[in-house]
Amino acid sequence: MNDELSFGTAGLRAPIGPAAHQINVGQITRITSAVASWLREHAAEHVRQDEQRRGYDSLQSFVIGQAFHEDDHAPKVAVGYDSRYGSHVFATTTAEVFAGAGFEVFLMPMPTPTPMIPWLVRAWGLDGGVQITASHNPSGDNGYKVYGPNGRQVTPDIEHVLEQKLATIPPAVDIPRVTVRPHTDLVRRYVEDIAELVIPHNADLLRINNERASITIAVTALHGVGGRAVLQALQTAGFAQIYPVQSQQYPDPTFPTVSFPSPEEPASLQALLELGAEVSADVLIALDPDADRCAVGVRTNTGEFQMLTGDETGCLLATRLVPDAREGQPRPLVASSLVSSELITHIAREHGWDLRRTLPGFKHVNAAAGELSLCYGYEEAMGFSPAPWLVDDKDGIATALIMCSWSAELKAKGLTLADELDSLYRKYGVFSGKQFALRTSAPEEVLQLGILNPPTQLLDIPLSAQPIMSLDATGTATAIGLSLTGSCEIGDIRILARASGTESKVKMYLEIMQARSQQESAVLIEQLGEAFQEYLTAL
Repeated sequence: MNDELSFGTAGLRAPIGPAAHQINVGQITRITSAVASWLREHAAEHVRQDEQRRGYDSLQSFVIGQAFHEDDHAPKVAVGYDSRYGSHVFATTTAEVFAGAGFEVFLMPMPTPTPMIPWLVRAWGLDGGVQITASHNPSGDNGYKVYGPNGRQVTPDIEHVLEQKLATIPPAVDIPRVTVRPHTDLVRRYVEDIAELVIPHNADLLRINNERASITIAVTALHGVGGRAVLQALQTAGFAQIYPVQSQQYPDPTFPTVSFPSPEEPASLQALLELGAEVSADVLIALDPDADRCAVGVRTNTGEFQMLTGDETGCLLATRLVPDAREGQPRPLVASSLVSSELITHIAREHGWDLRRTLPGFKHVNAAAGELSLCYGYEEAMGFSPAPWLVDDKDGIATALIMCSWSAELKAKGLTLADELDSLYRKYGVFSGKQFALRTSAPEEVLQLGILNPPTQLLDIPLSAQPIMSLDATGTATAIGLSLTGSCEIGDIRILARASGTESKVKMYLEIMQARSQQESAVLIEQLGEAFQEYLTAL
């Protein structure tokens, strides 16, 4: 938000501490004041529909001072938080600053999954929302994620406005705050809404319930806030055999059993794999600490577990959720970040979807719909938006529900999600991808050196280089990444590199497309990844 602390790929994230480049109560106070100013300007444009107000009427838990009235024109905002160090204090500060600015505030009473905030903004027609979270960052970090009136993360143009506003905000001690009483627990209402995605309402109810009762699920919350909600959601949807990793089920800001709390990290999934083997699980589910991302694992026909990559899950979900285009009707709108697999492009072309590739980050993915709503969106970092009309952001719990329901249906037919994936590869060719990271104290500088001096070949494979461009807030085109393409006898090659927006590292995405075999692709990807890291390190 200033020279030291600014928005990244997914909101603000930084180490907790007293300095200007760190997250602290003073920073949170001033940031919230800037956000409140922006939201108030847009509140007049935000028309609440009568049907959106019904959510308030059905709540018998309102206390005096919380009920909405027809003559109440105060902007309304939801504030949630995860279980990290400082999150409760930062959320309380955020709520009090909003209240001091004249907002009606829904402050969550306990740590809650991030998807609940965009769900609440859309379901109740609020003017915005804030979630205090650092997602999968190290335990010493925290963060601040802003949602606009449409229930989506704010985009870079809005972030630029917020940064400009912050420059005019007075010191934190001069910003008024009003005490806010936490609202009642809303997890059950959120769970009921997303469970509707997979609860049948026809004569097949008995059959489907039998299918779900026969499937075994192992799940981990990775010490985050999704454990309670995902168990409630699965139980509501009719699943009976659910086994959580008890050592990781409850919120713990120290993340004691994992070195890095991300479902993308194989080491973080060891306890889940062990539990899966112990209970003979059919499906494995791993949420990230704020429950907006989801990793899925399946038992294959050989009896072994296969953890699906974000691209594999993302492409499978697309074929499950998005209908074919129909003549005379708008084409289904699908979005995916440009660092995600090219397989989605081939699938979209065949089904007639309107596919839009975006910059990395879900604030870009869901914004690709403009004033419309996506039919589906995903990015390779295990972020999926299976129901944007409910949660216009990634939602790990809704993803888990859909994948488990699909797995139960397939098991009844003697099949697995791995079989569905094999069918995709037989149809479109093998697509293999992997992400690599070069940790450095100066990721932007390393990336720019790579853009200015791209490799002409790796492993004796000729490569063509092209910068990835983006328009900044002033409309100036800036190189934010590097794209390398080539081809060899194993398959076509695509390499993308960018500086992480949340961590101090350069992210590299390698993909072998329409390859001869999965095994050959995996070997080549490892060799290319090592060679590219060595090249960047030597610059």
